[in-house]
Amino acid sequence: MKVIAAVIGMGIGEKHLRAIDGFLGSKVKIICEKNKKKIQMLKKKYPDKIITSNEESIFLDKQINLVSIASYDNYHYNQILKCLRFNKNIIIEKPMCLNSNQLKNIYKLIKKKNIKMTSNLVLRVNALFKDFKKRINKKKVFYIEGDYIYGRKKKLFGWRSNIKQYSLTLGAGVHIIDLINWLTGLKPKAVYATGNKKATKGTVFKKNSMIAMMFEYPKDIIVKITANGAAIFDHFHELKIFSDNQTLVNSKLGSYIVKNGKIKKILANYPDKQNRKKLIHNFIETLIKKNIKPIISIKEQIDLMTICFAVDKSAKLNRKIKINYL
Repeated sequence: MKVIAAVIGMGIGEKHLRAIDGFLGSKVKIICEKNKKKIQMLKKKYPDKIITSNEESIFLDKQINLVSIASYDNYHYNQILKCLRFNKNIIIEKPMCLNSNQLKNIYKLIKKKNIKMTSNLVLRVNALFKDFKKRINKKKVFYIEGDYIYGRKKKLFGWRSNIKQYSLTLGAGVHIIDLINWLTGLKPKAVYATGNKKATKGTVFKKNSMIAMMFEYPKDIIVKITANGAAIFDHFHELKIFSDNQTLVNSKLGSYIVKNGKIKKILANYPDKQNRKKLIHNFIETLIKKNIKPIISIKEQIDLMTICFAVDKSAKLNRKIKINYL
């Protein structure tokens, strides 16, 4: 199988294009972009691609067997449905959808199709966190805390402020939730979440700009995660994993392990941006080759969204929520 792809949205989608185009003979045939000024720039930059503002041309093109969806969040659901209708494999930027009813419908439909899908959860291919995964012993872990520090407050005041169901859980916290699920090989049983709007009060962004989540995981592990959208700080993924015999840390002061009374620096790369394309490369390999295991399964993606919706429900109701997986 040769991968012939299309990309919808050329913000983060341009990075998708670079990861796809040329890898194992894959080709990006069509770029879809709504911004008229950007279209003119793209025609000059990518003269060998079809540049269009009409996404329907992608779904009607029988050559296209992979669609990378990097549009605004409120378009993701309908674009996934079109991919499923026209039998296109899917790369979807998080979040794949904006509510639990949409999620249930995606899961119901994709189970009936021979369609593969991946979400661009790039922390799974980060060199530092892969190192952490080798060191972690989930039998000994008792507490984990992770902070998604957005560090780009002004971005909240663009399209994110206009989407009714946008949340920091779906746009930011999702990465840390997935990271901890992947590191531990577990998924939470229940969550209590709370949030505030203090740092963005009086702005066009009316949702919580800070969300804190407390999770109950199996094996008596407690996990605290924050999605900090308004921090005056660098964009950063802070992480601490506490076991009864060691502590793993990623902070602005560095990455290190505390063990036997000693602090040892961990030299694995972070933020490791050059390796983010490996998630898309792995997905293309699953399309072309046999017996290649995906970095993230469809069920893991569905479960992750289920967790995110439980977080936002908990914050809204101000009570602990049991997480009911599909």
